[in-house]
Amino acid sequence: MDEFDGARIVGVYTTQQARVLAPRTGFSVALEAIMGALADAEMSLDEIDGFGGMVSGYPAWDAYWAYQLKREFKWSGAGIAIPSLLEAARLITNGYLNAAVIVFAGVRPTNTAVPPWAESHSQWTGWAGSMPDQPVQFGLVAKRYVHEVGPKAIDAMGELGASVRNFGSINPDAVYFGRGPFTPEEVLNSRFVADPLTLLMCSSVTDGGCAVVIARKDRASSAKKLVRVLCGAGRTDYPAYQEPPTLDGYYESAQLYRDTVAKAGVRMDDIDVVSFYDHFSSHVLMQYEQFGFCGKGEGPDLALSGAAKLGGKFPTSTDGGNLSFSHPGFPIVFRYIEAVRQIRGEVKDLCPGWATGDHSYNPDICRKVKDAKLAFVSCPGTPTLQGSMLVLGAD
Repeated sequence: MDEFDGARIVGVYTTQQARVLAPRTGFSVALEAIMGALADAEMSLDEIDGFGGMVSGYPAWDAYWAYQLKREFKWSGAGIAIPSLLEAARLITNGYLNAAVIVFAGVRPTNTAVPPWAESHSQWTGWAGSMPDQPVQFGLVAKRYVHEVGPKAIDAMGELGASVRNFGSINPDAVYFGRGPFTPEEVLNSRFVADPLTLLMCSSVTDGGCAVVIARKDRASSAKKLVRVLCGAGRTDYPAYQEPPTLDGYYESAQLYRDTVAKAGVRMDDIDVVSFYDHFSSHVLMQYEQFGFCGKGEGPDLALSGAAKLGGKFPTSTDGGNLSFSHPGFPIVFRYIEAVRQIRGEVKDLCPGWATGDHSYNPDICRKVKDAKLAFVSCPGTPTLQGSMLVLGAD
């Protein structure tokens, strides 16, 4: 038995996503997400003995949430990122946990277009500071990438910005549903935010929440298609910002991820759907190389081939991603959920029969990847490009 074999993702849920959810609080959104994921799993709160969370305005301590939910937790994950999901899967497989919920909710206290992590006082903090999430910092990395790879990288960023946003435009649950379709030229010609990043290459600023339940596979509902964790890995020792900036560590990581996937008996070419953490379209492009989908400098050619679109080699961010679906802070859990829904066949789009799993596969109205069995999920992190990944598969 492998280290994750005893666990299955059994429940997922996303709340309403919106530009503004106030006067709702992060707590109310998180509670809705938890109860929704449990309902999807056909489980009760009494069965949960593990918790991982990130909720705006509220502590992530397991003791706080144990008190609020009137539960005692045997495990509290280090937040919501991929390592927490992997740890929960290991503990369930080893018999220590019965089931865990991982919840995220981001709700800004005021109606502002600028989120707390991008306020002016954060723009010029140290490169490896507490919140290096600014377009100006990602723009510097993207500009270095263009310098190393060549100008066609700019065209590829436009291609990917359009592809991801067009998935969101046909997702009724996306904040930017109906906003599109976009052409690559429209993405490239939208106003500059931080050279080379334009407005339509940048993630949205929204509110929303979601949750995932992972449990023993013998507890999984027989009514649901089960989804398992096949493998996962991460690297956090990339060098901090240097002058001039380099991407050396970023390229070195590709073999680690290829080896991790190979140990699970999977090749990158076997992946059916890609759920990248797409904070900027430049970093969608760069992740193809970072995670080993192609070689160094080959990302632009892959993107410009239409690989990210429905019917392409690696359909990417098929819910609209952070660019169009929602980006209320650090919504990595959305990436798990989209991967699970693609594998389950529970994909809402404009196809008349989507609710019963009947899809046309016409990219103008459909975002369901046909016969998806393997999904790759990433969390590339800050501009210094530490990263983590996992592969989910149908049982």
